[in-house]
Amino acid sequence: MSKFIVKWVANRFLKDNQLNRFGVEDPYYENVVVGQTKDGQPKYKKIVRRVPDNISHNDKVILAKVKQQAYRYDLWFSALGMRFGLSSLVGLVPIVGSIVTTYWSLLLFMNARSLDDGLPLDIQLLFLFNILVDFLLSLIPIIGDIIEVGYKANLRNFLLLEKHLVRVGQKNAGIISADEVRPGFINDKVQPFVDETLVPNTVKAGEQIKKLVSNKLRAGASTTTSSETANPTIEPSLAVATGTIDTFADDDNRSIRSLTEVREKAD
Repeated sequence: MSKFIVKWVANRFLKDNQLNRFGVEDPYYENVVVGQTKDGQPKYKKIVRRVPDNISHNDKVILAKVKQQAYRYDLWFSALGMRFGLSSLVGLVPIVGSIVTTYWSLLLFMNARSLDDGLPLDIQLLFLFNILVDFLLSLIPIIGDIIEVGYKANLRNFLLLEKHLVRVGQKNAGIISADEVRPGFINDKVQPFVDETLVPNTVKAGEQIKKLVSNKLRAGASTTTSSETANPTIEPSLAVATGTIDTFADDDNRSIRSLTEVREKAD
């Protein structure tokens, strides 16, 4: 059973296949379709990876720097049919290795944010998600380290940056609009949800809160006015009550004096 699990993990995460191609793609080379085989399958040719067109010199420098970092961290070495980098080696050290490799990934992330137009928040969140997954995997002894070799968070983030710069180049060439320089699922799923559901509900909730506060303020003002109107009636009532008490006190004093006089005459 254990041999089957190890074989399944190796096939799914460690080998270069269609399921994890996005994670293990070589940052220096790419495969392009040049035709078809006899059985109708696409035929690929390996060429030097092309730099996106119509981007600034600074963006090209940033892309090259991130490419170099990702390659060193995730693909620098090859052994037993697997490719791995410094992150996989350093990550074998408990706790300290996880901290160091996460620091390297964050350095790559900070470099990617140095683009001329900056890195959109959408892409930044995807970068951080990959870094978080890589960090959590590094905390799992042995199995986590094996899966981490196949996950390759830094290469994933390089490819995110490269695909973003392809869209930036298309925007600079006038092929797409500025709003389209974002991941597809953000435009297709998140943005409609924000515009059609989140924003209207937030506005509606704000109006309800405003109405509630206004009603409370009106009720408080009415109570204050009623209290001020009732004061003239209360004050005479207090005066009458005070006078009545004083009258009772005087009557008691007279009764006491009369009783004293009667006793003196009797003596």
